[in-house]
Amino acid sequence: MNSFFKSIKTNSLVNAVIYAVLGLVLILWPVTSASMLCLALGAVLLICGVIDVILFLSHRDGSLYSGGMLVLGIILAALGVWIIASPQLVAVLVPRVIGILICIHGAGDLGDAVTLHQANHPRWTAALILGLVTLALGAVLVFYSFTVLSTIVRIIGFFLLYDGVSDIWITGQVNKSVKQAAKDAEAQTNAVDADFTDESKPKE
Repeated sequence: MNSFFKSIKTNSLVNAVIYAVLGLVLILWPVTSASMLCLALGAVLLICGVIDVILFLSHRDGSLYSGGMLVLGIILAALGVWIIASPQLVAVLVPRVIGILICIHGAGDLGDAVTLHQANHPRWTAALILGLVTLALGAVLVFYSFTVLSTIVRIIGFFLLYDGVSDIWITGQVNKSVKQAAKDAEAQTNAVDADFTDESKPKE
């Protein structure tokens, strides 16, 4: 269980660093990043659609699942081509998708804040505030659209940078809390063992 917990926290830390770096890139190179992001998204959808169509052609068995794969493949491929051909039209959708991802991260931060509170960590309120701010920033991207592409990308970059940095801090606090709890439990166990050893010694 301890190794599983460490693996989860390591993945969270890596994701936080990626978010922070990506946010910094979007802030420094907004227009180029937006174009590349839309093209990459369109290419991924196009490739997925083509793969689904190829799988249908390779395994035509007349089943409903096979037909659904063909329909999904055509839709994904068409959507990919549309995004590649008109990346600026997708600029309004991209912030909302990223906003949803940031909201998910904010909800995770709130869960970590609850963990810190249960462990009586003195900084759980700070983690709670950071999580709420992350959730609010994600909601801004979801519910508000902007018209200037560079402004959109810079705002997304700032939100991602904040999300990554706050996640790094919260993860560090959770790790400290877990290590301190383990030390306290070990100290309590050693104290109990010492008392038991003293009581088991023969009295002179």
